[in-house]
Amino acid sequence: MTADEVERAAQAFRAAEIENLRAWARLSGGQKIDFFEEMIELAYHSGALRADRLALRDAPSNNRPVPSKKP
Repeated sequence: MTADEVERAAQAFRAAEIENLRAWARLSGGQKIDFFEEMIELAYHSGALRADRLALRDAPSNNRPVPSKKP
């Protein structure tokens, strides 16, 4: 690819990105919630939301206290 072709491709990508953001902004709140729910369902079915994977977030670290469990 020449430098001119690379620049045209970059401009096309930027234009597509801006149009994608505008399209997202035009969606209603309900449509955005539907999209979010679909992404959660996809993550769940792919195994990304398995309990053992989510538990990794609860592991103690040096930067935060371990929450105490109340009876």
